[in-house]
Amino acid sequence: MLSLDHLPDTWRTRRAGALAMTAVTTLSVFSWLALTTSAGTGLAPHDQSVTTWAVDGRHPALTVIMQVFTALGSTVGLTILTAICAVLLFLRGHQVRALVLTLTMVGSSLLTVGLKEIFGRARPSTDTLLGSPALTTSFPSGHSFNTAVFAGLLAGMVLLSTTATLYRALAIMAAVGATALVGTSRVYLGYHWMTDVLAGWSLGLAWLCLVTLALLWLQGRRRPAQVSGHASPDTPSGVHGIEPPSA
Repeated sequence: MLSLDHLPDTWRTRRAGALAMTAVTTLSVFSWLALTTSAGTGLAPHDQSVTTWAVDGRHPALTVIMQVFTALGSTVGLTILTAICAVLLFLRGHQVRALVLTLTMVGSSLLTVGLKEIFGRARPSTDTLLGSPALTTSFPSGHSFNTAVFAGLLAGMVLLSTTATLYRALAIMAAVGATALVGTSRVYLGYHWMTDVLAGWSLGLAWLCLVTLALLWLQGRRRPAQVSGHASPDTPSGVHGIEPPSA
């Protein structure tokens, strides 16, 4: 089973520092978007022109693609995908990964509901909407936020499980591509403003960093017991189940 015990504490410190800086940066971006959007400044004045550009560029074939990705990034779509991935991880002996995936997605869903209630931003006009009107408010884009979390978490698990450059590159490209397409589809179909999507992406990255920091902290608390010989041998359900392979 994979373990971080062979890595020096300085590696953990650097990794935690990078994650913390990324979390602070992306949370700052989200906060800036929230404040400027509420005030109608920053990028908000460009929202309408971006929506108009997206509507003018619609094509039947492209619309089908956008509808597919919007469905995948919906609450129902991500719930199904999360359940499938969690079950597969559990059956393959990665119980902790399954639990982390499930809890992280539940947390992001709750954040989505809470933040939408706080900001209460109106969605674009239904005159250009392709689909049924949404029942929730606009900021931030839940599709963009939750897809970024889901895709990023799965990509992270791949990165922590293999040193093969090809697989790692494919995982990153798939995560970025899926996140970008789902977010773009929300503007294209008329459900969200551009700034809603940008806020969802920035918040998704911040949430991923915070979850990873929490896992590193939990793993660090386990190390003293492992070093003193009181920890149980490697098992598929340990915290080490989410750790990277040896270099």
